[in-house]
Amino acid sequence: MTKRHPVLLLTLFVLFTAGAQARAASVPETLNYQLTWTGVKIGTSTLATAMSGNSLEITSRVKSEPWSAPFYKVDDLETSKLDRQGKGFALHSYKMKLREGRNDWYRAASVNRASKHFDFVDLKTFEKSSAKLVEPAWDPVSCLFYLRQLPLTVGKEVEVNVLDKGKLNRVKVSVLRREKVQTPAGTFKTIVISPNMDIESQGLFYARGPLTIWLTDDAKKVPVIIEKRIKDLFRDGVPAYLQQFTPDSVRNNIPRMETIRAVLVGGSY
Repeated sequence: MTKRHPVLLLTLFVLFTAGAQARAASVPETLNYQLTWTGVKIGTSTLATAMSGNSLEITSRVKSEPWSAPFYKVDDLETSKLDRQGKGFALHSYKMKLREGRNDWYRAASVNRASKHFDFVDLKTFEKSSAKLVEPAWDPVSCLFYLRQLPLTVGKEVEVNVLDKGKLNRVKVSVLRREKVQTPAGTFKTIVISPNMDIESQGLFYARGPLTIWLTDDAKKVPVIIEKRIKDLFRDGVPAYLQQFTPDSVRNNIPRMETIRAVLVGGSY
């Protein structure tokens, strides 16, 4: 198996945006997703938001289907904590523990506003680092929460600061179009956005290739569909263990073969 093939069993549930604070939307909230590749279910994911005292916690979980364990097991957990600031919330800390195949990443980050720095620690090696705090900035989970509070205009771009892997990244998010879509959770009018994910990170979330998100075109901006295309995923051909799931008509459709889809199937929002 090449390093590109395991991307089939993972998707992502975060985006990037700008602003100093994030106002609470629907809290508590739980969003449940089904992950598919070429129509085959490969996993599930849950994005949950809840109050914990005076703080807001966002939890993202991704699990692959049991059948995939012999090939590439995914068991990911990310948690973001936001502190109340004025009428909204600002980033406090972020922790991630990703298990993807033979890879295992475990790290955390926290905001130190007194020294105006982000502090990072690898929780496997305990190696520490820090970066200058340039606000507003968000982690890969809280960014989506904040994005949903903003007005979005088709044809416009948003540039944002995202902390990951010991540094801040400047990311552009394009607002592409409006579109009506159908999911197991219902039919929705949506606004479609696409962030530029070409940044350095660990895990499969940042694989090169287009990322597209369909948000409900209303005040809640619920992410109902997420698509990730990983370019050159099958440059060396489709591995034997996947060929049973891919008829010739699918294998000849390169964009479809390289795309993972997450679709909202239920929850409370």
